[in-house]
Amino acid sequence: MRRVLIDTGAIYAFVVRTDKHHAEAKAFTKSLLATGGSFVLTDLVFAETMTLLKARLGSPVALRVGRELRQNPIYQWVSLGTEGEEETWGAFQRYHDKAWSYTDCALLVLTRRLNVSEVFAFDEHFGQIADVVKVP
Repeated sequence: MRRVLIDTGAIYAFVVRTDKHHAEAKAFTKSLLATGGSFVLTDLVFAETMTLLKARLGSPVALRVGRELRQNPIYQWVSLGTEGEEETWGAFQRYHDKAWSYTDCALLVLTRRLNVSEVFAFDEHFGQIADVVKVP
């Protein structure tokens, strides 16, 4: 079964109809689910998504999306944990010359830890990371 890590920008694009990547996000999600695939969602991406949605669209939207992410079985939840956080901090320091966010570094760490090479994102930074395929 295909598993794809999901980034905040992808969730946002899926939710917000006016986002320039909305149609692409919906089409990719539909195709992944049609083949039995699923998303891997980390606690850090969840927190970042809730903060972004609440700030831009208000609490009702953030709560609706948060409930969907928590209850829908297509999302496999993964906690970064203490070891993952330490690895993320190490990656954040190591790649200080890149414009990668802390969350980007966490997703990099998880691709390696979980042996998942694909990240559903619209952030071009993922194109700079060796062995990581940015989808769609």
